[in-house]
Amino acid sequence: MTITGNLLPSSEKSEPTSASSHSSSSDTLKDVDIPHNGADSSTYSKFLALYCRSDKNDTFKSLEEKQNCKFGEQWPTFVDTIAGLDCYGSEISGRVTERILPAPLADKFTNNLGMAVKISEYTRDDECQIRGCVTTIENENTFNNWFIYHILDQSRLSLSEHLIVDKEVKYHELFADFFEKNLKNTIVNDQWDFGGRDYFIERARYFTDRYLRIECILPAFPCKSSNEQKVYGSVPDKGEELALKRLIKATQDLVEVYPPGMKIWIVSDGHVFSDCIGVDDDVVSEYTTKLHELYGRVAIPGVDAIGFCGLNELFFSGAASEIFNPNWVSDTEVAHYTGTQICPKSDLSRQILMKGCDTDAGRLRKQIAIDGHPRLHLYRGFSRFMMEDLSLLEHFQSFSKKKFKKVISMIAFNMIKRNDAYSNLVELIFPHHLRISIHAHTNSGPKFGIKVISSEQCSIVSSLEDLDEPKFEDFLHIPTPWHNCVVKVEDDKEKYFLTKSKVIKDAIEKGSYDGEWKDTRFDIGEGGHFVIRKTS
Repeated sequence: MTITGNLLPSSEKSEPTSASSHSSSSDTLKDVDIPHNGADSSTYSKFLALYCRSDKNDTFKSLEEKQNCKFGEQWPTFVDTIAGLDCYGSEISGRVTERILPAPLADKFTNNLGMAVKISEYTRDDECQIRGCVTTIENENTFNNWFIYHILDQSRLSLSEHLIVDKEVKYHELFADFFEKNLKNTIVNDQWDFGGRDYFIERARYFTDRYLRIECILPAFPCKSSNEQKVYGSVPDKGEELALKRLIKATQDLVEVYPPGMKIWIVSDGHVFSDCIGVDDDVVSEYTTKLHELYGRVAIPGVDAIGFCGLNELFFSGAASEIFNPNWVSDTEVAHYTGTQICPKSDLSRQILMKGCDTDAGRLRKQIAIDGHPRLHLYRGFSRFMMEDLSLLEHFQSFSKKKFKKVISMIAFNMIKRNDAYSNLVELIFPHHLRISIHAHTNSGPKFGIKVISSEQCSIVSSLEDLDEPKFEDFLHIPTPWHNCVVKVEDDKEKYFLTKSKVIKDAIEKGSYDGEWKDTRFDIGEGGHFVIRKTS
């Protein structure tokens, strides 16, 4: 059995934060008009527990619950209690059964929440187990019922079917040691040795106790930056090639320590943020298609090392998606600020995301008005990053500095909200998966930072004159393939470097180097990169 408290309010989650801030304390949203709805009415906020139980007895196979709830602690009592309740079909689908547990009875399991709860259960055609969730009853509507149905159908709970296997070898500890040595991005004030490793091990044990392949979730590989001073082109290149190869190698190296191995799910957040980062939706789609093509060439035949999915796949797959009605989210506005071309399907996904998983309810606005608050640091980090990333975008060239800064503030605010919402969605769809991130984290959990490109593959530099790896003060600026490009310096060492495209272009223009860009060869799995050589 696995009982964990991973379903946390987004305000309590580990988020990428700025290691330092040089902005003035007045750099807030006080002058920016951003509407909010006040009360948190998202469906995600209603979830108290997500579980699987046997169809032959009352034993649960897996359970994820919010802090302070006691469904697992009192499971036999909970099952006996709901067994006496009337059961009826959900209004959205007769395949989902519902029971209402009145507040007086629910309080013993929900730590005196003082609210009635709904128990929704569902069995997929390809499973024997019963999937279930417990949600609070408040602001009920058809969308809530559809969202619950969709989560029950699409949540990666099939792993719960497997029986727990007793093993003498402490594979969970071996895996933690492997992760620390081969993937973890260690930062200043890292908390891995101060509780983070223990949290990591507890999550890993879901897999190792069952002797299952360990599955990780990585929200990443969105698209190339729209800033041509950072990247060269809009399709995957050598950076993505090296990152994919590193992840593949890690999954295979683990087999020597833990035979079932590991699989990494890349959940692209491209369509979550595309309209905020100045990239057309169809450009994101093309990037994703090409990324899959590149992976197909660099993958080891017969080895399922990496899986892919994105926002559209998460909402428009499965039985529930077939009955979705766009009118259910017509009251949810998704603002666009960068003049990008919008795909109706992707925008509908963003509406579903925000209506289903946005847990802000006005808290973010209050938090970023508090000097020293972590969310203020995060907001400033997003603002600086997006100001740099969007500075050359054609849409903003006629804007005054004041107007541009105001729009950037709104973009940063909305990106944090979407980031939280997507994190909440990933948590529901991948409840058991280990959560790894391309952002730097203190590694205390629930997310753990990794480097997608290793120093053995490619050195990170900010200048061709200084080849020492720079220190990155802002956690959001951890170098990635989609904000940089790769250059091969032809000398006796033939090394690869990861840097901004402007660094290479300036060096060639000054005459200190000559060279050219080699386009990606998707047919052979060779990513595009600069090839340069010193002129003297």
